[in-house]
Amino acid sequence: MNKEYVFNDPTMGGKTIIRLGEGTLTISRPGLISKFSHGFSGEKTILFNQISAIQIKKARMARGYIQFVMAGTKEGKSGVIFGDSKNENIVYFASTFNNKKTNDAAEEIKRTIEQYNLNSNKETTIVKEEDKYDKLVKLKKLLDDNVITQEEFENEKSKLLQ
Repeated sequence: MNKEYVFNDPTMGGKTIIRLGEGTLTISRPGLISKFSHGFSGEKTILFNQISAIQIKKARMARGYIQFVMAGTKEGKSGVIFGDSKNENIVYFASTFNNKKTNDAAEEIKRTIEQYNLNSNKETTIVKEEDKYDKLVKLKKLLDDNVITQEEFENEKSKLLQ
């Protein structure tokens, strides 16, 4: 999976690009406005399984944002006007005539990451099937411990060795 989303917020952060790779999210902020508002930090890549929560505020009359929360990080408080504009884990997007497209993109990112984490966090149960010789050893122990008779042992042994 390689998908790219572009979010614009000319008032605070300029352009932000979110790229989803196979199990990774990369946030990059090209352009001069982004450099001034977020510093010259370059790109940030986060593994999906490091993301413990995703918060979205949809753009309507005011700008919106998508925030990625990781264990051990402080969750930023995003205000409508200035918010936590230096938080590198928050991507703001301007309120425009095309809010639905931008809001849908944020929701799609959230769904993709949550679905990935849900699928990769399922516990895998491995059942080791005993082979006939393991069963035969157990049967012999039962015979030796006088739990089963010689006749029962021979019957079960013949079933196993068929």
